[in-house]
Amino acid sequence: MNCGAVRRRAVRIGLVLSGGVVLAGCGERRDDMYAARREPVAAAIEAWDYRGRAGRKVSTEHYDVYTTLTDEYLLSAVPGLMESAFDYYQRLVPAAREPREKMQVYLFLERQDWADFTKRFTGPRAPEFLRITYGGYCERGVTVIRYVSHPTTFPLLAHEGFHQYLHHHVNPYVPAWLNEGMAVMCEGQRWNGDRLVRFDPQFLPARRNILAEAVLEDRLFGLEQLLETHAGRIIQLSNREVGTYYAQLWALILFLREGRDGAYAPAFETMLGELGGLEAQRVVRTVADDGRGARSAGEQLFRSYIGENLADIESEYRAFMKTAIVGVP
Repeated sequence: MNCGAVRRRAVRIGLVLSGGVVLAGCGERRDDMYAARREPVAAAIEAWDYRGRAGRKVSTEHYDVYTTLTDEYLLSAVPGLMESAFDYYQRLVPAAREPREKMQVYLFLERQDWADFTKRFTGPRAPEFLRITYGGYCERGVTVIRYVSHPTTFPLLAHEGFHQYLHHHVNPYVPAWLNEGMAVMCEGQRWNGDRLVRFDPQFLPARRNILAEAVLEDRLFGLEQLLETHAGRIIQLSNREVGTYYAQLWALILFLREGRDGAYAPAFETMLGELGGLEAQRVVRTVADDGRGARSAGEQLFRSYIGENLADIESEYRAFMKTAIVGVP
């Protein structure tokens, strides 16, 4: 890949999106935690190509985005989205360290380029990643996305970007239930025309619909199963099961923040605040590296901070999904 600068220009770019992902509604919360950047984001753009296909390198404060998108309108959306997402990540989980280099994102317009890069980048594991029909992934701290459409790609960039943020700025050993659940929270976005207004972790209509189907059809994953599942297992699930898994993790994070009148919120916030610290790393890595352990790393982390009585917590969690999210009495 030729990442050398051929043509460079400094610009200030605002965040625009054709048609918007969703429009901001009446009565919405104005919590600063969820607010996107209001001012334009500084970025530098230079020519870049992938195996002869013309593209651009877009550099911001925290990211180097290599993309085969050439449409100026699309390109103008990337810097603001990524830096607003970075701000949001820091509010969700405090950074524990500062990497030496910017985070790398590859955003391809054509699936064939995405697939070719994936084969080269992931090597023997490529068949696992190539099963992804739409979207992308984060591997070894690098985000790789195929552009599909605004409503699909921009939430996906925020989702995979959260994994990337944890890898570089917090702790690369965060269990899947927490890593994926928090990443789904980053998909919810409120737009006003062509401007991202704020992130909204509760505004995920597609995830909510999938969860509703699973609740009504009585095919929810058990809490212990959610806590122990990892990336290798997720990719083996059917598309329907994968959808339910992610929707339930989203609901689990909402439950820990809001369930039982916020009873679990203090412990959950403590866990997030300590993820980058030695204690959280010890809990996660010790169990993850010990194949003889009866508990998974995810379950151990959950029990250490949230509570030991999984049966009672699961009962409350299921009730929360039905009443607070799906609206089933």
